[in-house]
Parts: sequence; C-alpha cells; structure tokens
Amino acid sequence: MANRNIEKAAQLAPIVERVHGGHHPELTRVREITQALHQADNATNTPALFQELRAVTDNYAIPNDVCEAFEATYHALERADKQQQAAA
Repeated sequence: MANRNIEKAAQLAPIVERVHGGHHPELTRVREITQALHQADNATNTPALFQELRAVTDNYAIPNDVCEAFEATYHALERADKQQQAAA
C-alpha cells in the first residue's frame, strides 16, 4: 500500500508532530497510523487504519493555526484514503 501519498505523509508526519504536537495531541496517533500504513504491504488492515485516521483528524479537517507541511500531510493522507476506497 506504499503509494506516493503515504510516503509523503510518512516523511512529514514526525516533523508536523514535533512542531504542532503541543497544540494538536492527535498528531501522535496520526503519525502512528501513517507509519503503519507506510509499512503495510497488504491491504488487509488499511481500511480500518483509514477509518481511524478519519476519526482522529475529523475527516482531515485542517486547523487554522498550522503550517503548509501540516496541510500537505492531511491532503496526502486524504488522497491515499480516497485511492484506497476506490480500490476496495
């Protein structure tokens, strides 16, 4: 399941967590889920991971107080989620 969107999000998630984690504690779980998706070599658990990701991120809602990397992470995850749903 390692696609470009997941790869991008996996690179950005730890940085975004470090910068914004104090105000957005959900980013720890976003990073963990993103890493799990990046490491998943089959699609068996990815629907559940994306479902949790939608819940944790409030359907990828971008807060007002964040940087472009935060936005890019959520956009990449949302695109990957849509790809996964289309493939299912």
